[in-house]
Amino acid sequence: MIFQSSIWHSIDIDDDQIKQYSQIFNTEPLITKLLLDRGMTTAEQVNTFFSPKLEDLHDPFLLKDMDIAVNRIKQAINGKEKIWIYGDYDVDGITSITVMCRYFKYIGIEVSYYIPDRHDEGYGISRKGIELIHETEGTLIITVDSGITAVDEVAYAKTLGIDVIVTDHHECQEVLPDAFAIINPKIEGYPFDMLCGCGVALKLVQALMTDSFMAFIPSVMDVVALGTIADIVPLRDENRIFTKLGLEQMKSSQIPGIRALIKEANLEGKEINAGHIGFIIAPRINASGRIGDPKIAVEMLLTEDHQRAEAIARDLSELNAERQSRERLILEEAIDFIKTHIDLEREKILLVVGESWHTGIIGIVASKLCDRFSRPVVILNVEDGVAKGSARSVDGISIFDVLSQFKNLYEKFGGHEQAAGLTLKAEHVALLKQGLLEYSEAHISFEMLTRKRKADGILKPQMVNHKLIEEIDALKPFGLANPKPQFTFENLTLEDFKCIGKEQAHLKMIVNDGVRVYDALSFNNAHLSRYLRKQDKIHLLLNLEINHFMGVETIQFMVKDVVKPHMPMNDLLELKMVKAVSNFIEAGTPKRDICKFTSESDFDIIFLAPQKKTLFVYSIEGMIRLKDYFFGRNFYAYALHFNELDFKECVQGHIDIVFMPYESTASQIADAVILDENWNLSIHIPSRNDLMHFYKNIGSMAQFELKKMAHQLNLSMPKCLICLDLLEDMRLIQYSEKSGTIMLSILSKPKERIDLEALPLYKKIWEPHREAHEQEAVR
Repeated sequence: MIFQSSIWHSIDIDDDQIKQYSQIFNTEPLITKLLLDRGMTTAEQVNTFFSPKLEDLHDPFLLKDMDIAVNRIKQAINGKEKIWIYGDYDVDGITSITVMCRYFKYIGIEVSYYIPDRHDEGYGISRKGIELIHETEGTLIITVDSGITAVDEVAYAKTLGIDVIVTDHHECQEVLPDAFAIINPKIEGYPFDMLCGCGVALKLVQALMTDSFMAFIPSVMDVVALGTIADIVPLRDENRIFTKLGLEQMKSSQIPGIRALIKEANLEGKEINAGHIGFIIAPRINASGRIGDPKIAVEMLLTEDHQRAEAIARDLSELNAERQSRERLILEEAIDFIKTHIDLEREKILLVVGESWHTGIIGIVASKLCDRFSRPVVILNVEDGVAKGSARSVDGISIFDVLSQFKNLYEKFGGHEQAAGLTLKAEHVALLKQGLLEYSEAHISFEMLTRKRKADGILKPQMVNHKLIEEIDALKPFGLANPKPQFTFENLTLEDFKCIGKEQAHLKMIVNDGVRVYDALSFNNAHLSRYLRKQDKIHLLLNLEINHFMGVETIQFMVKDVVKPHMPMNDLLELKMVKAVSNFIEAGTPKRDICKFTSESDFDIIFLAPQKKTLFVYSIEGMIRLKDYFFGRNFYAYALHFNELDFKECVQGHIDIVFMPYESTASQIADAVILDENWNLSIHIPSRNDLMHFYKNIGSMAQFELKKMAHQLNLSMPKCLICLDLLEDMRLIQYSEKSGTIMLSILSKPKERIDLEALPLYKKIWEPHREAHEQEAVR
């Protein structure tokens, strides 16, 4: 655990190496560093990156089973068989269907498509869908963006005389369906395994059309870009070709549905970028699959009727607004569930369970919870004895791999590293929760959950100009594996700030670097305003952007994070410190006579020394000084521990800081530096009057917030915790605590008077501190 909410990190590249590659790439040093960061080492790679061409696409027949699939489809075409495209209800699935249907229409073949009902059938191939296709005398199913886990369903289709060609991009499991052909870039041999479902569908079309493919692809290039960006796959290799060329094509799209979406989103006349797709256009299409009928989105992308396309685009906007409203309600309920049922100190994977939550929306809620709490999230809706849900994860932890440990519990399961879907019996939810808790204890550290934000460089006064931004823009489109470059700008003076927006949710700052003044905008970070003061020195993590206003172009900062001294600790860290103090006192650890390291220069000596020593801290005041030291530099080479050294949280080369270490920990580590403020711990030990006051005020409560109660009673939080333990020792209460919330049961009062001094816990607490307390009383 650390003080900061996120860590800014960068990849260090030697200046001589940058200079050498600048000559090879024929680029400016800053752009050279960005290219090296993205793994490019040759002029050919750089040329392909800046000028992607359709000719650079890989041979589609490198995909396993592609030749088998092509032959079977051509056989079906020649035999005038009934062909069905079986898709999915998200943007990737909808665009995949669109690409396949537009191909067959291009060659004059009529096909049908099927999208499962999200609520009744769930993700993937269903028996219901297969039976409908059988009733229409369909003999060939081509799946898009689905099918890789449909072992039973494909076997059922075969019994009905239906051949299935699976095209998918999701992770493969141990047993694959016995399909006629399976096309998935994650199966052996293909040079790029990160295509989305729409990309895989396009590769099938490429193989079917061979030489005529180049004439066809402009008619679907913008659709493929839409699906690729929306599915958040890495924007490199073939995906970069699809997105860069597709976004360029969107400016003058010939597809009425694409034009209607752009018009409805008020983006006409603007350069469409990946951000517009991900945050404005794609959510409208997704809304049809989440709470509406996804067939209308397919119809919009297939129709040649502009008025019909615009009417559907308006309907999608209304659906999206309704989706946003429902999402807010579910998010509020999910956060309440976390506060009540989840212990954030222990549970590194959150399992959130609710009822009457729309299964088409909970995936988005999982993403928001994942971002807010910086840990993987599994969210389930329970209905009629069945739990259906979605999972999302943080960078570095594959939620697919985690959930794969418990396959025996699922009715349905599939996904990839960052997202997964699952269905299980409601009676198995408790088993899944226990399994996730045990897995995370063994395999996940809090250090792995720390949000890491990459800084591509440090800005200095006079570096920022329009030319720099133009060079950065040449790297577009930005997205996964090619993020928009972020920079740190340190020691800016905060001239002014205010909250803006319809709901005052955003923060606008005016900052001065000593040479120029800039506007700095930070979306959804208005809460930071309470910690800011005019003339503060602040450090920003930011993107550079050109602001166009009334014909004038100005450079503005789009702020991702703000750091400054004297920012508060988060609630979880504060709680862990409070518990460490009460645990230390209750352990009866004697107070040691130790030296002081409190000045900033002493911290520099400790943290910048070549030899890393463990640091023991024995006061909250000392920890606050450390916090301000780290916030002032956004320095990261340390890990916080409480009472004991947790070896799972240790990181090579980082200093371990142990707050209120037990004697056992202190004796383990000989080479340590000790920070102390001569702090009087006895002020946190409750007297009889304190206990009576506390007991009287909690007597009618079933639960309360520890921090609020301490403030209300004018007692320290460690003292309140010790009161709870003493009252439980006296058999007056039973309690449990989760993330600072106390759940309480009041027991019957004993008939005999309780001698507080005779309680073993009370004596253990007081013994090491009695002398210090008596001396304080005399003074």
